[in-house]
Order: sequence, then C-alpha cells, then structure tokens
Amino acid sequence: MRAALFYGGTDIRVGEVPDPSPGPGEVLVRVRAAGVCGSDLHGYRDPSRTWPGLDLPYLTGHELAGEIVILGPGVSGLEVGQRVGVEPRHLVGCGRCRWCRRGDYQLCPDLGRVGGRSVHSTGFAQYSLESAPKCYPLPDDLPVEEAAILDVVAVAVAVHALHRVPVRPMDTVVVLGVGAIGLAMAQVARAAGAGRVIAVGRRDTPLEVARQLGCDAGINATEVDVTEAVRAITDGEGAEIVFEAVGGKAATFAQATEIAARGGRIGIIGSFVEPQTLDPRLCMRKEVSLHWVWSYGTWEGVPEFQIALDMMADGRVEAAPLITHRFPLDRTGAAFAAADNKRASGAIKVLVIPA
Repeated sequence: MRAALFYGGTDIRVGEVPDPSPGPGEVLVRVRAAGVCGSDLHGYRDPSRTWPGLDLPYLTGHELAGEIVILGPGVSGLEVGQRVGVEPRHLVGCGRCRWCRRGDYQLCPDLGRVGGRSVHSTGFAQYSLESAPKCYPLPDDLPVEEAAILDVVAVAVAVHALHRVPVRPMDTVVVLGVGAIGLAMAQVARAAGAGRVIAVGRRDTPLEVARQLGCDAGINATEVDVTEAVRAITDGEGAEIVFEAVGGKAATFAQATEIAARGGRIGIIGSFVEPQTLDPRLCMRKEVSLHWVWSYGTWEGVPEFQIALDMMADGRVEAAPLITHRFPLDRTGAAFAAADNKRASGAIKVLVIPA
C-alpha cells in the first residue's frame, strides 16, 4: 500500500509499504479520510516530540474513517464494506487495570500497547489496522469525511470535557481557541444548554464560523483585551466555565484563570508543550477549580465516541463547516504545512484523502 512515511520533523515522504494483515479481533480499514491533529503537529514542529516507541520512518494518522475490507479471525458484528468511524489504536487499554474496569481506559498505564510494543493507527495511508471493538458503524447520512474528525481533536474530546466540567443552563461558557477542538467544544456546550457561549480566537474567519454555529459572541484576541471583553459581556462577573482549547506555547492557561468567575471551573483541553504558570492567590481567592481533559473514555457505560457520533448524526454538532482543506495522500507534506500555518493557509481542519 502507499503511505506517508514520517522521517522526523517536516521530512514526510510517500512510498510503498507492505499491506497490514488483521489478526484476531482486528479489522483492516480502507482509509477514506484522515485528519491532521494538533498533536501530529508537535512532532512536525519539533522532532523530539514524536510518538514514543516509533522507529524512523514511522506511519501515523489517528483521526480517520473509512470502510472495512478484511475481518480478522473471531470478529463479529461488523461486515466487509461497512463504513466506520475509528477510535484509534493508541486508545486501546489493557482491559484489566482498575481504570479500564471502570471505563476510564484513557488513563490506562499500558494505553496503546499490545504485546509490550506501541501500536498506532495509520490514517495517512491507504489502509489502517484497527481493533474491531473500536470501529463504529456510520449512519448512512453521515459523510465519511465528517466522521474522520470524530476523534480526539474534535467532538469526542468535547463530549469528555463536558462530562468533566458539566454545563448548567445559566452558565456563561468561554471557549479559548477556534480550531476544530474549540469549535466542537462550543457546539457541545451549546447543545448542553449553556446560557451563553463566547468564542475567543485570533482569526476572523473561524470566529465567524463560531457565530454561525451558535456562539453568542466572538472575541478577536489580537484586537482587544480578552479578559476585559469577557468582563464587559458578563457585567464584570466573568465566566462560570472556561474551556482552554489552544495549548502549545500560548498564554491561555493563565488567561483562563483571569476570565473565570468566582467559583468558576476551567477545563484544560489544549496540549501544552512547555510548563505553564498561574497565580495561586488569584485562583484561591476565586476558588477556581481546574479540570484536566485527556482524550475520552466511557460515560455511565456508554463510549463517549458513540455519544459524539450520535450528536453529529442528529445535527446537534456540525462538522462540515470545520473542514476547510483536503489533500491527496501524495501531498501529505502540504497538508501538514497548511495545518501548521493556519494564518497563512486559512485552515481550520485539514484532511488527507488517501483514495
């Protein structure tokens, strides 16, 4: 099969590799769409931050959807030709530890390891080997491209964030970041009944998308003081809930504590690549609580991936407006470049279309 080969940093080449073969409990998925995740860009920008346990060159791509082409031994409940959304292989827990037993498999100490080795999905390729229980049949009316961004960078993580930081009808919710995660988070908060949703970003186009998707206000952080703007909208009180969805090297960690109201709650979704600082006196005086959001698992026995899929299927969350760029497999390097420099490319969500 043809696949994007990652040699570290920006060195991405497309070549031929052996076709994978599914073992017991596995399926082979023909990839129809794969999203470039923010976590993929960490290694693109800094080779030292690539996935651990992978030799160069490696295959990757964990946001994907497609159709099943081969069933491994013992697989039932799925069919060849079936369209599926995929929970990636690095989110497969051991199934035995206390975290897996209670449904929080995203906290498993052996997450993404099979037989002592790390396993990863290969969405930036023609085929990807996946765990059968992690493949979710798609409704007929849900496009495969939209299903490709169900995973960690979009709706499933937003659902998990909502369960970590429940939204009440009177709450003002501020979402810092208007990438795919932030726009998904804003929609999920609105669907949960938030009294008001405010999006904060640095580009006008995604802020306008946020308004079209139901946000009550959009604040451009390059034009105004965000803390003062939120206070003006909330009569000086601040937001009951702040979701930080930027991460990286942004200064939004401390900013979230400034925006939060007294007794406010903060969900940290963004993946920061360097240590952050906050003012503990401010947080103590305001009794602000921090909630960390890492991936997703189950909620009251139901996979949060399935909840996200249901929300997209019934229209409570729209994915199509988030997808701005599509590249063929042979131009995976260009896809990463567009995702890396969104200000220049105008991208919100970038997809690689292998076939």
